[in-house]
Amino acid sequence: MNLTDLKRVLDERSRETAEQAVHRSRLHGVRAKVRARRRRRIAAWATAGVAVAAAVTFVLPGLRPDLTPTPAVSPSPTPTIEGFPEYANGARVVAARSAPLSARQVEVTVVPTTLDLVIFTRCDGVDENIAVERTVRVGSRVVADGTCHDGSLHPADWAGLGVTVGQPATVVLTITGAYQSGDAGEMGVPVPERGEVGLAIGARMPFDDYPLPPRPGVLTPLNQASWPAGCSEAVCQNVIVIRSDPDDPTRPVSTELDWPTVTSIDMVSQTPGLLRVQVAGVQVAVGEWWDYQLTGAQMYGDADGQWKRDFDLDLRRGDRVRIEVVPAQVTGAWQVVLTPAVSTGG
Repeated sequence: MNLTDLKRVLDERSRETAEQAVHRSRLHGVRAKVRARRRRRIAAWATAGVAVAAAVTFVLPGLRPDLTPTPAVSPSPTPTIEGFPEYANGARVVAARSAPLSARQVEVTVVPTTLDLVIFTRCDGVDENIAVERTVRVGSRVVADGTCHDGSLHPADWAGLGVTVGQPATVVLTITGAYQSGDAGEMGVPVPERGEVGLAIGARMPFDDYPLPPRPGVLTPLNQASWPAGCSEAVCQNVIVIRSDPDDPTRPVSTELDWPTVTSIDMVSQTPGLLRVQVAGVQVAVGEWWDYQLTGAQMYGDADGQWKRDFDLDLRRGDRVRIEVVPAQVTGAWQVVLTPAVSTGG
């Protein structure tokens, strides 16, 4: 696989209801969009569809390094607001609206008490072979575009988007078109009359205040689904694997090696908490988990020089490098897999 393919595959973040292999085939285009989002001062994009085992979430570094949770137990059933769970991705929905898809637009205005905000979107009721395109704006600034789906967006710099605590801020989702996929390829079609679009704004919460789901009696074990698609310990023998200490999952774990250049970092945790991945002393990824569903998180690697641009981290193949994973508040097993740019044996 070349870097052009890689850029195309990284496009759709995470937690899709399709099988992991199907999801993996979409991953590479995220890199180009990440660059565009960074130019728009966006720190992280991630979908939040129905979770399946080892579904993938894209993460960017710097997400809430101050979390110190002693999690509460969530109420059951989880209440919803305009079709959105009241609590999701570490945030509580504070404003939401929904509208028929045919309305082509939905907007939400909120007076924020914090700038640690999350934007949630959803598009429901559309035929499977039709994709709806949308843009998301904060004020007059586009912060996301592409396919409309259940997802979340966490801009790093709301102040840079013109948002101020105590002053009204408006987020607008606009449907821009639709296309249909078939044997002959993709073809533009009218925006469907059937379906619903929703938009919500959530305020991030301290981890100790966030209502996590009850801990199951038996945690889902790390298994084949915990690996990158197409990989296993036997097949992908050249991947770099860092695992939790079986006696203390909160203990940092590190390894030192000759740097191979990597295409991606895949993380998974049995329990809520965080994993901070540091390479040569620089934090390059943070994985977050808010449930016990053994979902994964993925970060792009340095194979095309992205880390130099984003973190001023200029690694060369063969450099002696220390990799450290620093967990926080996890209470079960976790795993981090770095996939080299060279063949992994599969």
